[in-house]
Formats: sequence, C-alpha cells, structure tokens
Amino acid sequence: MKIDAKQESNQFNFIRLFAAFLVFYGHAHILMGGSVNTVLDHGLGVFIFFAISGYLISMSWEKDPSLRRFFIRRSLRIFPGLIAVTFLSTFVLGPILTTWTLYDYFTSLQLLLYLKNIFLYISYNLPGVFEHNIYPNAVNGSLWSLPVEFFMYILVAVFGISNKYTKYVVLGFLFLFLALASKTAPDIIIVYGVDLRSVITTGVFFWAGAVMFHWNIKKFFSFESFVMAIFCLIFIYQWNDLYSIASLLIIPFAVLSFGFSHSNILSLFNKFDYSYGFYIYAFPIQQAILYLMPKISLPLFLNTGFIITMMFAALSWHFIERPMMLLKPKQ
Repeated sequence: MKIDAKQESNQFNFIRLFAAFLVFYGHAHILMGGSVNTVLDHGLGVFIFFAISGYLISMSWEKDPSLRRFFIRRSLRIFPGLIAVTFLSTFVLGPILTTWTLYDYFTSLQLLLYLKNIFLYISYNLPGVFEHNIYPNAVNGSLWSLPVEFFMYILVAVFGISNKYTKYVVLGFLFLFLALASKTAPDIIIVYGVDLRSVITTGVFFWAGAVMFHWNIKKFFSFESFVMAIFCLIFIYQWNDLYSIASLLIIPFAVLSFGFSHSNILSLFNKFDYSYGFYIYAFPIQQAILYLMPKISLPLFLNTGFIITMMFAALSWHFIERPMMLLKPKQ
C-alpha cells in the first residue's frame, strides 16, 4: 500500500466500518454483563470515527465555506438514518418487546422523550423495553456520540467563518482539549443530555484530525507511517502515563495514514458505506437478541448480531442514507 495523490480511492469506508465493528464488539461484552479488557474496545471505535471526521469535515469546509450548504450536507448525513432508527425502535421494536400494555406504552411520556433523539437530545429508555436485560432499559446506547459530533461541526463552522488564523486557532483548541483530557475526570456535568466528559475525550481526536488537515500533515501519511505508528503504540504501551497522552495523537495519525493509503482489495468498500447504519442499529439489535435469547453464548451472539446488523445497515444505506446524500447541494 502507498499514498498516491492521483488515486481517488481511499480506505475510509473500510476503516469506518471496522470502527463500527469495534463498538459492536465492545458493547457485546458489556451487554452480556462482562467487560472489555482489550485494546480493541468500543471506545477506540468511537475515537477512530472522530479522528476521521475531524480531518474530513475540516476539508469539506475549506472546499466550500458556505454555512448553508455545510449544514445541509451534515444534516443529510446524520438525520435521515437517525430518524429511521428512532422511529423503528419506538413504533416497531418497542410495541413488540415492551412489558407494558400497548395503551400504557403509547401514552407514556417516556415514549415522547425518546422521540427527542431525532433532535439530538438523547434519551435511552422506552417504556417497558429491555427492563429485565442484563444491561437494563437502554435501547440504543450508541446515540450519545451524535450530538457531540454535531457540536464539533458547529465549532468548525464558527472557526471557518472568522477565517483568520484558523490553523493556529485549531491547534490551540487541540491543546485545550488535551489539557482538559489530562485532568482527573470531574463529576458528571450534563448539557443538552450529553456528559461533557465525553465531549472532551472525543474532542481530542476530532481536533487532532482537524490539525492534521490544517497543518498539511497528509504529506507524511503512508501505509509505512501507519505501520510505524502501530509499532510505536505497542512499544509505549508498557508506560501507562506516556501511552495515555501520546496515543491521543498517534492514533489519529495512524488512522489517517491508513485511511489515505490505497489497496485494490479494500477499495471495494468504496462502493458503499454501511458504517453509520451499522453503528446506529447494532445496540438495539444486540439488546433484542439478549431479550429473546438471554442464555445465548458469546460466539453465537456476536455472529447473529453481526449478520442482522449488517442487513439493517445495508438497507439503511441503499434506501435511506444514499438517496438522501444524493440531495446534497453542489458547490
């Protein structure tokens, strides 16, 4: 693999799907009452998403710094899929699996609160749904990242509108997030349904990606750079303090180096992008499987969940996400 400036193909669809799988894999252990004691956990998957987003969203703004077109594009990417999974969870999954009567279910305030997910005000509970699961009540624990992501879009636009010293402002913002991330985690502070600690953690990766765009780090991206970054992470893993800080920058560099590399095999993933659908459908599907088969083994749980989630992701892409993305305004 190597970087080829003339090549239009890249590996971002593949690596985003891989990141969604990491989230799926990590949640599988947690939803069964265990923990993920591995580098390949759901947190890493989310960080990969944010690192890629920081770079590509910054690049998108630079190519077309129109506030209206920018947010139309971002909204068409996030909201159609989000609305679909929220409505399917509320009006199909919920009525089938709830322990409440249908009258109580549909007249519950909790149901109305869940519908606020379509406005990125995240709610996790539907009345009587999954209340006896090992991880009770949570219908879709993956949605928390979406308002954080959209908040980052807003900041990109704010910096972009000023158009003064953007590269230095973005660098300063990265240092700010790094400083906040190095502090001991404070008590939970919730704003618009979001824990601010998650904003700080994911923000580091988003702004690392943004910095790598604005400071033209792409010239250092290659598959060889990706391999070196992975070896570096493995080497420093033995020093916890060093790893916890250095990985915040090395991981985004490794992700983007791999993403901009070229592979004839992996370029097949450029024909579709199932990652978002996989990400937003996995959690409720996993919870539903555990509700119906509470004694299921982990291997069967992983395989069954993967197949069903991939089916929903494919349907979401071909019938919802891609048609909506075709409506994106041209520059």
